[in-house]
Amino acid sequence: MTVMVFLTVLLAAVLHAGWNFVAKQAAGNLGAMWLGVWLGAILSWPWAFLVHRVEPLTVAGLPYIIATGILHAWYFGFVAKAYMTGDISVVYPVARGTGVAGTAVVAWLCLGEHLSYMGLLGIIAVCAGTGLIGWQQRAQPGQATAYGHALLVGATIIGYASIDKLAVGQVHPVIYISGMFSLAALCLTPYVLRTHRAACLYAYQHLKLAIAVIGVGSLGTYLMILFTLRLGPVSYIIATREFAVVIGSLLGVFLLKERLTMRKGMGIAAITLGLVLIKTA
Repeated sequence: MTVMVFLTVLLAAVLHAGWNFVAKQAAGNLGAMWLGVWLGAILSWPWAFLVHRVEPLTVAGLPYIIATGILHAWYFGFVAKAYMTGDISVVYPVARGTGVAGTAVVAWLCLGEHLSYMGLLGIIAVCAGTGLIGWQQRAQPGQATAYGHALLVGATIIGYASIDKLAVGQVHPVIYISGMFSLAALCLTPYVLRTHRAACLYAYQHLKLAIAVIGVGSLGTYLMILFTLRLGPVSYIIATREFAVVIGSLLGVFLLKERLTMRKGMGIAAITLGLVLIKTA
C-alpha cells in the first residue's frame, strides 16, 4: 500500500468516526440518518451527471449499484438502531471489527487476493483489538441489543466491501456512490415515513447540523475509500480504515464520558499495532 493510499484511508477514518460520533450524539435518530443519506445523494447528483458525460454508466455496472444500495439501506438502518441504546465505544469497534474479519476472509476466498504474513498479522491484530474493546461490554444493561445490531452492521460491511472491490473496475466511483446513496435513501423511505415520522420531524427541526455532518461525512468517506480501492488490496484498505475505531472510542471516552477500561486500552493498542503491520506489508 502506497503512502498516498494509506494517508487517504486514514483521513477517511477520521471523517467516518466523526459522523458516527454525531450520529451517537443524536441518540441514533433514524430520521436524522435518513435525511443525512438523502443529503449525501443530492450532493452527489451534479458530480455524477458530469462524470457520466465522460464515462457513462454501463449495464454491467447496474447490478453492483443495486446490490450495494440495498445493503447500505440496511447498514444505515442498523447503525441508527445500534446507537439508540449502545455506546459508540461498544457499537463502533464491534461493527467495524466484524466487517474487517469477514472482508478479509471473503477477499481471500472469493476475490483471489493474496495476504502476506505481515498483512495477515496486521488484520488479526485489528480484529483482536476491536474484539477487546467491545466484548466485555456486550452484557451490560442496554448494550446486548446494541451489540446484536453492531454485528448486523458488520455483516452488511462484509457484503458491500466485497461488492465495492468488484464494482470499481466497472463503474466510476462518483457514479457508483451517487447511485448507492440514492438507492439506499429510497429503500429506507417507506420504512422511515411509516414508523419514524416523529423522529424525522424532530430531526428536521432540531438536528440540522447532525444531518449535514452525517450526509457530508459519509459521502466524503465513502468516495475516498472507493478511489483507494482502485489502487490497493481491499483487505488492507478496510483494515487500515479501522483506525476510525481508535478515534471513535476516544471520542466516546473523552467527550461522552464513556469508561476507558484496561481491556479497551489494550484494544486500542492492538489496533495501532495492526495498522503499523499493514502499512509495512
